[in-house]
Amino acid sequence: MSSTVSAVEEKAKLGSASAGAKTPEIDRRRRRRAKISAQVHVKAANAPEPFEEICMSVDVSRDGLLFTGKRAGYWKGQQLEVTFPYSTAAAALNTAQPANIVRVSEQPGGKFQVAVEFHAARATAKGEQLGAANGAVPAMTKERSVVLAVEPDTRTAEVMRNLLQQDGYTIVIVPTAQEALEVLRTTVPVVFIAEVESTDMSGHDLCLIIKRNERLARVPVILLTRSAQPADYSASHQLGAVVCMAKPFQPERLQHVVRLVAPPPTIKSAYGAPRFSGNNIERTL
Repeated sequence: MSSTVSAVEEKAKLGSASAGAKTPEIDRRRRRRAKISAQVHVKAANAPEPFEEICMSVDVSRDGLLFTGKRAGYWKGQQLEVTFPYSTAAAALNTAQPANIVRVSEQPGGKFQVAVEFHAARATAKGEQLGAANGAVPAMTKERSVVLAVEPDTRTAEVMRNLLQQDGYTIVIVPTAQEALEVLRTTVPVVFIAEVESTDMSGHDLCLIIKRNERLARVPVILLTRSAQPADYSASHQLGAVVCMAKPFQPERLQHVVRLVAPPPTIKSAYGAPRFSGNNIERTL
């Protein structure tokens, strides 16, 4: 009897140790995701019965997302067209992207959590790895050196304008996210600046819209945060922002970061080509 109890206890210990060994990997995956709740438009064209629906996201990363579906019909390996973030607003930059389902789990209430990976994210990752191996620098050249910022505070906007105009940038500052989306419909800026806690649309949502749009995906995004919480910095980086800065910010530091990601017309010879890959800009600050 005692030997049986010992065996059970030993098995329990092994099980506990095994579960503990998995924890770091699970935590690592969770850290790579940001808790973002936004509308997702999903279209399944190759299903036995083609369908489309609007869902809500649960977790988001740079290469995919997890959303809650309202109907059955999803399976692992299925090809979808996913528009995320999705909006019915007139200025919305809705772009459908091909995606592949990597996981489906049934939830209470007849709903389904679906994890997808964007095809473009996989191709971009391979391209960046190849470019890095060849010593290449991502192309960041734009027709005009436009810096677009969302800043409702007129005093802060004036500080930004005076600071960046010195380097020869064309400065466009708008008070709302919707106005920024209108500008982005016709303009590809060299840098985009927004505040995480923006009222009509968060900086995280704006960053997602830019990174999910093929025409704008390479635009460096700088996010500002008033809360200065670790979660804001982590989510900003995972969603593709090159840097997240506390607000109020030091004007010289903002100027330095903008110069790093998009060398200004007046001093390109001094700064050369953009010197960052993903979030590695943090190492240069």
